[in-house]
Amino acid sequence: MRPAEDIFDAIASPVRRRIVRELARGPQPVHQLQQRFDITQQAVSKHLRVLTNTGLAYAERRGQENVYHLNPKPLREVRAWLDGFWTGKLENLKAIAEEDE
Repeated sequence: MRPAEDIFDAIASPVRRRIVRELARGPQPVHQLQQRFDITQQAVSKHLRVLTNTGLAYAERRGQENVYHLNPKPLREVRAWLDGFWTGKLENLKAIAEEDE
């Protein structure tokens, strides 16, 4: 089953990319993440919902708050796309260089 959101749409937002970088440092509750941004806690929660829907993040309930964790596995799709993109470009560059010889 595919996540509700597209991974490319999710990381298109600079705020969400920053949240991913923050979560890569370790699990964090919403209020802690919000302190690193110039946006409301509600806005951070909305961004986290998108990341959760893509599978990039997941929440763990600790007492009164949700602590968010990064799940980097969905980024494999982005990596595969980038690898394919660059492989094709490098092959084209090689062909052009060989033509000039």
